[in-house]
Amino acid sequence: MIELWLLEVLKGFGKLFLHPVLYLSVFFAIMAGYYRVKRERRDFNTRLLDGYHDMRVLFSYGIALGLLFSLVTVGGGVVIPFTGLILIGAVSILFTLTGRFQLMSATMTVGISYFILVAVDYFQWDIPYVNTYVENLNLSSSIVVLLGVLTMIEGILIVLNGWKHTSPRLLKSARGLKVGAHLGKKLWLVPMFILIPTGSLTLPFEWWPVFTLGTETYSLLCVPFLLGFQQLVKSTLPEVAIKHTGFRVFWLGAFVLTLAVAGLWAPLFSIGATGVAILGRFWIAYRYRSADDSKPYFFKRQPNGVMILGILPGSPARKLTLEVGEIILKVNGVELNTERAFYEALQKNGAYCKLEVLGTNGENRFTQGALYEGDHHELGIIFADEASGWEHHQVS
Repeated sequence: MIELWLLEVLKGFGKLFLHPVLYLSVFFAIMAGYYRVKRERRDFNTRLLDGYHDMRVLFSYGIALGLLFSLVTVGGGVVIPFTGLILIGAVSILFTLTGRFQLMSATMTVGISYFILVAVDYFQWDIPYVNTYVENLNLSSSIVVLLGVLTMIEGILIVLNGWKHTSPRLLKSARGLKVGAHLGKKLWLVPMFILIPTGSLTLPFEWWPVFTLGTETYSLLCVPFLLGFQQLVKSTLPEVAIKHTGFRVFWLGAFVLTLAVAGLWAPLFSIGATGVAILGRFWIAYRYRSADDSKPYFFKRQPNGVMILGILPGSPARKLTLEVGEIILKVNGVELNTERAFYEALQKNGAYCKLEVLGTNGENRFTQGALYEGDHHELGIIFADEASGWEHHQVS
């Protein structure tokens, strides 16, 4: 029995590399990086991260979380109809083509796929390829269990990684002034082992809580699920806003999973859980946008000092331990409140700089360091100085 399961794991993992979503996700991540770099160069005459950063994010936390949560899907005996996997992959690719990664939430891709299956089963539609490749369309709560698990994974990914390396951008306020914002936009590949209702595996325990389609033999398949996230942050630090969203998404997934388990005995719970997932995710996004729009911009011109909108990785500013959202009050003892004043004060001492900084915790601190030739022109700091106009903006 153990040898059979190990063989199925190896075969299932090998089939991962035959899945088109795996290769299309790489293409989508590269294109997302390309357009991000293009916009950053337009706004700041430089890029913050290279164009392949988005692809590295694609193959990051999601892989470990997917394999870890496979213990839930396989251990719980969750059997997914092959139709569901086909539809989830197709809907994921279709939504990714829009470039709106908020549509790549598991609540959208898996939830809509489930409702399509419900419609096909209820109305007895004859759809090419869907009916051809699947022996039956009997629906269980198994897909909704997968929906709950993937939504929980999505929430964890947002908390762990969604707020990191957000991309700064420039916006016009209602008064036509220049202000800053941060865009969190991520794609994650989440490979998970799924039981499908064909093969030579049998479930070893009679007490195993199985979400099945009435079959008795199964096989393992490693399926690459594509999860996306997109959130524009204007009124606070990206870490604060995006982590808050992530926790909400996680608990939404936990609630959906609970309803899905209840759907094992009452199928209407599965339909209700899917509706809750889709509407709940929309509600989380709506509540955040409403609250964010009602508050003043966080990255804007300050009465004293200049606020940091972005920092280039590996730059002298990073070595000075400067952080996004901090306010530089003085440079080499000179008070300032514009980007131009910062640049002029920096030139007063070409070999050394001392900065007085107001941290995001509201406390003042000092940081200092030596400057090498050329560093004073390229500290790697991006400011959103609304007084400088739209026609000229550069990295300091």
